[in-house]
Amino acid sequence: MKKNTQGLKLYDSLDLSESKNKKKLLDIYQKWAALYDKDNDDELGTVSQPNSVQIFQRYVKDKSKYIIDVGCGTGLVGLQLKKLGYKNFDGVDLSQEMIDIAIDRGYESLFLGNLNETLPIESDQYEAAICVGVFTHGHVGPSRLEELIRIVKPGGIICFTVNEDVYESYGFDEAIKSQELAGVWKVLELSKKDYMMKKNVKGLYCIAEVI
Repeated sequence: MKKNTQGLKLYDSLDLSESKNKKKLLDIYQKWAALYDKDNDDELGTVSQPNSVQIFQRYVKDKSKYIIDVGCGTGLVGLQLKKLGYKNFDGVDLSQEMIDIAIDRGYESLFLGNLNETLPIESDQYEAAICVGVFTHGHVGPSRLEELIRIVKPGGIICFTVNEDVYESYGFDEAIKSQELAGVWKVLELSKKDYMMKKNVKGLYCIAEVI
């Protein structure tokens, strides 16, 4: 049987000029949803979800905190949060097909939203946000870090990853610094760790406290 890697091939074809092309991204994840988890394990060796949640738990020790998983996909972060005993987390994603898979993975609520646009979330609604695998090739640029800040209460924690290949070329390094210099957040941890092991790609893992 021929291996179906259509979604993965479409993902690999993305470039920066398409980063705000909602239809292109939506098409990719609608087609990829059914094979997304398998491809993450077998083709990519993705470890960003467990790595992120392990870092996250060091800063969000209260398991009852109100958390949003932005770009939740099929709920792989949700599985990790659930495993560690977090009980009050929602998820938002671009694709209903991905959300349909995430339904049984511990989320209180799941809904559609695009980080390239204003999310359907009130300002200061959550006590923490986690955003894994979204800041990468052709997806979402560094200016949208401001949207994560908007939806998290002062004193809240934001945990996010950035693919190492776009960290400097897209300007994430400068955006992270500029938000700190502006007194919007305080960076608590910024480290480079394994991201997609089978592709030999690392990611930047950032934890920031909203001021």
